[in-house]
Amino acid sequence: MREINPLNKVKNMNYLVDPQSLVFRAVGRIAGFNEMVKNEEIPQWDLLEMAMEVAEEWTNDWDEDQGFGSSDGTYMLKDFIDNVIWKYAGGKFETKFTPSLSVVEYSEAEHHNMVQKMESGI
Repeated sequence: MREINPLNKVKNMNYLVDPQSLVFRAVGRIAGFNEMVKNEEIPQWDLLEMAMEVAEEWTNDWDEDQGFGSSDGTYMLKDFIDNVIWKYAGGKFETKFTPSLSVVEYSEAEHHNMVQKMESGI
């Protein structure tokens, strides 16, 4: 059976954000993303397929009467990157706003400190 090119699906659905642009934005603008993709040897086709899944989920869940702004797009991009991290580099990286969205190495100690602050109400 012939494998279907994922680009064909991109052309047939009216997404909130084009999946290809999610990949391009992550590669071109998100600090740490390229390094993670290179270090974890993540295939470009897999990135596009994951972007399509995220874009499709957001599009299906989005209320048509609601506007879609730049901050919504940023959180969709974060969702895409979080999915890539979970599938290919779980436990090694995480997304953070530093102050802009970036991919950083995961720190158990930093996570523990943040949980303690939340629990103590600080």
